[in-house]
Amino acid sequence: MTSPFSDEALFGDLDSARPNPADLLEGLTEPQRAAVLQRGGPLLVVAGAGSGKTRVLTRRIAHLLATGDARAWEVMAITFTNKAADEMRRRVADLVGPEARDMWVSTFHSACLRMLRAHADVLGYERGFTIYDAGDAQNLVERIMNELNLDTKRLSPRSVTAAISAAKNEMMDAAKYEAFHGADPSRKRIAEIFALYEKRLRGANAMDFDDLLVNAVAMLRADADVLESYQRRFRYLLVDEFQDTNGVQNELVMMLAAQHRNLCVVGDSDQSIYRFRAADVRNILQFEERFPDASVIVLEQNFRSTQTILDAANAVIARNNRRRAKNLFTEGDQGEKIRLYRAGDEYDEGRWVASELRRFASEYGLNWNQMAVFYRTNAQSRILEEEMLRAGIAYRVISGMRFYDRKEVKNVLAYARLIVNPRDEASARRVINEPKRGVGDSAQAKLGAYAAENALSFAEAADHAAAAGLTGRALNGATKFSMMLDELRALANDLSPREMIEAIVRESGMGDALREESTDEAYSRLENLGELASAAAQYETLLDFVERMALVADSDQLDAGAGAVSLMTLHVAKGLEFPAVIITGLEETIFPHRRALSDDAELEEERRLCYVGLTRAMRHLSLTHAWTRTTWGQRTDALASRFLAEVPSELVVDLSSTPPLRRASFSDEEGFVGRSSSFAEGRAFGAGAAPPVRSTGAELLGLARGDVVIHDRYGRGVVASVEGEGYRAKAVVIFDEHGSKHLMLAMTPLRRA
Repeated sequence: MTSPFSDEALFGDLDSARPNPADLLEGLTEPQRAAVLQRGGPLLVVAGAGSGKTRVLTRRIAHLLATGDARAWEVMAITFTNKAADEMRRRVADLVGPEARDMWVSTFHSACLRMLRAHADVLGYERGFTIYDAGDAQNLVERIMNELNLDTKRLSPRSVTAAISAAKNEMMDAAKYEAFHGADPSRKRIAEIFALYEKRLRGANAMDFDDLLVNAVAMLRADADVLESYQRRFRYLLVDEFQDTNGVQNELVMMLAAQHRNLCVVGDSDQSIYRFRAADVRNILQFEERFPDASVIVLEQNFRSTQTILDAANAVIARNNRRRAKNLFTEGDQGEKIRLYRAGDEYDEGRWVASELRRFASEYGLNWNQMAVFYRTNAQSRILEEEMLRAGIAYRVISGMRFYDRKEVKNVLAYARLIVNPRDEASARRVINEPKRGVGDSAQAKLGAYAAENALSFAEAADHAAAAGLTGRALNGATKFSMMLDELRALANDLSPREMIEAIVRESGMGDALREESTDEAYSRLENLGELASAAAQYETLLDFVERMALVADSDQLDAGAGAVSLMTLHVAKGLEFPAVIITGLEETIFPHRRALSDDAELEEERRLCYVGLTRAMRHLSLTHAWTRTTWGQRTDALASRFLAEVPSELVVDLSSTPPLRRASFSDEEGFVGRSSSFAEGRAFGAGAAPPVRSTGAELLGLARGDVVIHDRYGRGVVASVEGEGYRAKAVVIFDEHGSKHLMLAMTPLRRA
């Protein structure tokens, strides 16, 4: 008699519903078939770009079920996104039917959450624990920092949260983090916040996203019975995109697979591009060292791109040392040559990109949604967006905002509008607490009420913050805000629009806050502000710039009835494909990025990013670079990317005229990089500033470093540096109460102490 708890009673007779295993091998190449059929022991599937890895994964799972080698509940498949997990589950269900419901197909975080919901008590948590998202985590860090009376402008909550997350991905707690970083005072402070953060989370019976991974590993380590139950259950473990795993994820996989060792990992070291998210390419490169008996199957046949595109990608990626050799090929046609355009500058580049998109449409009948434009950094999208608008080409920015919708750009433009129009209440409210000055909602409500009662603008009310009822940090913040606006308005009479954007970024504290954050996102936002300064350089007055930006920023999206061209960074492009692709900005310091030029590991990742970009193109591929490019409003010579030189010349049609006489070359690369880097940090004031109409006389004081001075509003300060002469003389002064200020002396009410 069948037990009511037997597999047959619980799940029925599944064999009759299963497909014929032979049918699951139809249409597969020999390497793909081998990956589907392999049984027993670890398996590494090196899946080149466009080689059908998802098909292999889903067919392998379906074949395991169809042959009876595994029941659905004995299979765990892990990938990186919910979308990919849903797609895998659906495709397996299409092949084997409803049995697929019983598989664990999920992301790492979802799988860990499921285990922790069942066994969190092993670590002392209640099973109904709360999950803090990224915003919750940062808010908690900020509260802790305020309680410790820490200056959140010097050490931002965002940067602390990022440091804690990075530590957890390396499986460090607060004590290990402090020990690892030694006596570094900034790191010791972060360790202190980290310890309190963990204590608060535990007290709230809560975990953040990183804890889901870390605590799942800790739980399995802490309870051998729980670990053994999962090891016994999951006889087959499959992991997609293994090159993107970090240390914690790799450890989790190894623990779960330790008993049966039926571990199949699929990935490609040549497509590991998420180092900034803690992905460790060594996990896939060292898989064979960890499992000397592993079967290794390499998928090299590409089903996406022409051979010309593949030859270019193969040639570029072959320059990397840390990789498993492979050579992509296709049984399709050779395809047309790659088109290369060497633009005079970024505007020439943008116009050519628009014309190339129109050519794709007219010559090949492609719709806009079959085309994509890639760039290395978000800042590069501004000119491309403007040229799309001018050309009447519908576009959409994928996984990102349009340039003028980005928070940091909108904040700087709000400052600029407030300088031009002091009564602009919306702009004043937007930036009075950006970056954080302690002027929160309650303080702003008091200022608003005072302004209404006294017929003042909101910004004018900040001049009377004490009378409006502000006290403590809010009073100090509003006072500094008012003083800063006065200083910026004085500068606006004599500085160019570009110099004013630089002054806003500097004097508001936005630039320092982003630099101190030291995250990839912060660097990207700094680059966006540099691009905004470059946009301002085209205008005669700040008013002209503000008015034009209002028109550009608020322009309606073009009609996308026939689809829209996709604009995106190269990181976002991974996993996508388009019949026609244009990769822009192939210049040293742009792509590869300047931060990679002195780090071999970073440079190899940039090359992998190039490989990913090239292999997104199916039939048509165009590449561009500019001989000159503007950064922070300063035009500099540019050096063509080394990646262009790595593409065999016989694969390329060079459409360009001869380069300008004053172009950079590899022989002066070091000096070139140095010049570019200085502008990215934000400059003081341009050397070409016109003399003021009326001088304060401070430029005639003969100031030198160490001199003590008095400012009419800032009070006592010490001169840190002086440069320039006459009307163009500038100084950096560190004031006792207001910190460091960059001053144009002829416009500054300054005297010796």
